[in-house]
Amino acid sequence: MIKIYFIGTGGGAPNKRGLPAYLVQREGLYALFDVGEGTQQRLIDSGLGFMRIRVIGITHLHGDHVLGLPGLLETMGIYSRKEKLTLLGPPELRDFVSEVFNRTYFRPNYEIEFAESYEDSNIRITKFRTCHVVNSYGFIFEEKDRINIDAERLRREGIKDWRIMRLLKDGKRVEIGTKVLLPEDYLVVKKGIKVAYTGDTAPCNDVINAVREVDLLLHDSTFLNEKEAYEYGHSNSKDAAAVATKANVKRLALIHISPRYDDATPLLKEAMKVFEKTFLPEPFSYYILQE
Repeated sequence: MIKIYFIGTGGGAPNKRGLPAYLVQREGLYALFDVGEGTQQRLIDSGLGFMRIRVIGITHLHGDHVLGLPGLLETMGIYSRKEKLTLLGPPELRDFVSEVFNRTYFRPNYEIEFAESYEDSNIRITKFRTCHVVNSYGFIFEEKDRINIDAERLRREGIKDWRIMRLLKDGKRVEIGTKVLLPEDYLVVKKGIKVAYTGDTAPCNDVINAVREVDLLLHDSTFLNEKEAYEYGHSNSKDAAAVATKANVKRLALIHISPRYDDATPLLKEAMKVFEKTFLPEPFSYYILQE
């Protein structure tokens, strides 16, 4: 199960929706994508906290996506964090963090690793380029595919010995008298769940190709129907829906809503005309993805 917490779903200037921040949880792994101003306070107010966060991904260095990061890193230090923190983002992120530390006289008492991707035994987090006005990336958070044994089929064939099942799962051929069991006949690949977050982007083929067939797409939907969206490297809500359709994703969440829209319902209505399985997440809400 993967749970996505919508900490801040607005964009640009501070507003009631909060600035970009999305916390993705899979068992004990917490990954935060973008850290807009006020994110750590919103995490505290939501009861989620932030000390369990293991990975932070920053899409780009525009202020509404990154100005909450220095304070969060320093507070982790004040609270005596010991666990390593992995930072993903554009190459300029390292210099930004280093300069802030120098100017604020802060030295972390925990390890900060700048990396291109994150991977453990269950999860992989990778970057993809987006089409914004500055160097910018989106992120794919995905469970690794798992290979399971078709135990029910084996039982139907009268085989209940777990040692045989283990050998087959390990890819080994098993002989039982004159009967030969081949692993490829009894192994089932269970596809992992995939979530994509674009950060800021205009609609483009790079994004469409990167997010194909994800289970949930969080796509820039800054405006309702504005030509200026493309000038500033953003998308209208119907653009996000078109990307979702072309990429054959399962669900679409509209994010980075401009503060000019006190009521964003019209953005949702426009998107649903193009891609029906669209929703408009409220701040502090969450969405669960299950196998």
